Amino acid sequence: MRDYHIEQLTVFIENRPGELAAITGLLEKENISLLSIMLSDSSEFALLRLLTLETKRAKKILLDRGFIAQSSTVFGVKIEDRVGSFHHVVKTLQEKNINIRYTYTVNEKGAGIFIFKIDDDRFSEALLALQDEDITLVNQSQL
Repeated sequence: MRDYHIEQLTVFIENRPGELAAITGLLEKENISLLSIMLSDSSEFALLRLLTLETKRAKKILLDRGFIAQSSTVFGVKIEDRVGSFHHVVKTLQEKNINIRYTYTVNEKGAGIFIFKIDDDRFSEALLALQDEDITLVNQSQL
C-alpha cells in the first residue's frame, strides 16, 4: 500500500494576543511554508495544528525556541465539491467503527482535501476501508 501517512505538527500556545504571530513569524523567517493550519482554543491555551512539507525542521525550530510541539500522523482524503461526498467518507469510517477525533481542510481548486485524525491503532484499517470505496487518498507531497 502506498504511504498515506501525513506528519502533522501540534503546538501548544498560550491563549493571548501575539502567540500565533510569533510562531508564524518564526517559521516565515526560517522559510517554512504553511500548507494548512487549524487553531482550537480553551480559556488558558490553544492547540495549533500545522501542515508543512518540513515538519521535522519546523518542530526542531519551535522546540529550540521554547514552544511545546509534537508531531502526529494524520491522513488526507480528496473530496469533490458535490453533495454527499464528505458524508460518504465519514460513513465509511463509521461503518468500521472508526472514531474521527478531528478533521480540517486544505484547499484545492474544485475539491477539498480533508485531513483526518483517528486513533493510531486503526490507521491501516481506515485507509483500506476508504480505498475499498474508491475514495481518493493523498500523501504529504500532494498537499
